Amino acid sequence: MEIPQHLDEVTPEWLTWALRESGVLDQATVNACHAENVGEGVGFLGEVFKLSLNYSTSNNLPAAGVPVAGIAAAGAPASMILKLPTESANRNAGQSAGVYEREIRFYSELRPELNIRTPTCYYGGMQTTVAPETGLTVLRFINRLPMWSMWSMFRLLSWLGTLKRIGYILLIEDLGHLRRGDQVAGCGLQDARTALTAMARLHGQFWESEKLESTKWIIPLQLTTKLGQVVYQKALPRYFAANGQVTLRNRELLEWLDHNGLRLMEQLASTAPTLIHGDFRLDNLFFDDVENEVVVLDWQTPLCGPFGMDLAYFLSASLESGVSEAELTNLLEHYRAELALSGVVQSADQIRWHYEASMLLVLFRVIPAEYQDMLSLGDDRGHELAITWIERIFAKLQHIDLDAILHKPA
Repeated sequence: MEIPQHLDEVTPEWLTWALRESGVLDQATVNACHAENVGEGVGFLGEVFKLSLNYSTSNNLPAAGVPVAGIAAAGAPASMILKLPTESANRNAGQSAGVYEREIRFYSELRPELNIRTPTCYYGGMQTTVAPETGLTVLRFINRLPMWSMWSMFRLLSWLGTLKRIGYILLIEDLGHLRRGDQVAGCGLQDARTALTAMARLHGQFWESEKLESTKWIIPLQLTTKLGQVVYQKALPRYFAANGQVTLRNRELLEWLDHNGLRLMEQLASTAPTLIHGDFRLDNLFFDDVENEVVVLDWQTPLCGPFGMDLAYFLSASLESGVSEAELTNLLEHYRAELALSGVVQSADQIRWHYEASMLLVLFRVIPAEYQDMLSLGDDRGHELAITWIERIFAKLQHIDLDAILHKPA
């Protein structure tokens, strides 16, 4: 059957076919479905719905008169989460960047061997039109261009990549019974430790793994460094224009990145690679308080790169600026100890350098997220999230030694 492009095409008949195709259903039939939007204000590239399903055990035995609150069949869930590409203008950005394809490939190819919890995938499908390594080929081509021409070529190739609308769909586990993280609200130290435990296990599992090189749809951070510099330099004047008075320290940080961001990214990209989530933040975590662990979702932007990118990304977005230096040191030590359990030994100085260098690069990435014209952040929460995030990053960078950061420890 065709991959649905819109919510109204996700019918009971299509769901029956998809769940049988993936082995979730045997003889049962989906005879009713109710969709509830649960993704407003959380994601920018996708539409997220909770589906409540009713099943019958025979095509001739409808569940007449039963409200669609979710009635499970044997082996099939009463509810699940449906993910579709957004209907907004962001869809072109998502499709051209390959985020929908990568998430579907993650669930089918990589998730089965992960040592951390992620949602169960009931079905993932897309209209395959390009080879998995297409994204790598495009980035390698762009990286050979002069810096001044990279942005124009990137925009052109992105536009060409959206001339044909491709269908993508995911049906995954409903985690509504667990506690969801809230990036705007932030989290406490215990939740941070729980999240860092999962992060360290993920990084340890794929530390310098040959799997990363053979999985062609995972982008190496190294291929994004030059383009990242160009995007930041285009966003920086907009930041200054929108924010009026900027403190001397914050201006120093922003201008330092303008001149040194590429060099810093290349230094980080040259360190031991692992699988990084790429968007490891509270909005993409559910907390299982019974098992004291997290479930990590939204695998649209996995990268092959340095562990510090996930580490700084999460801590910059999740912790309030009032966290003391001693508490931060304890969190970094907790991550280091958990990483060591996977056989990966890093010194406290190495962990600290990766954290601080990556924190600068998180600012390097988040400034363009708010001050650019390619991706709409949607409702007020999206902008609140970005502004709050930038403020938290600045607070954590006030005492970083910029003269020393380009000299990584042995």
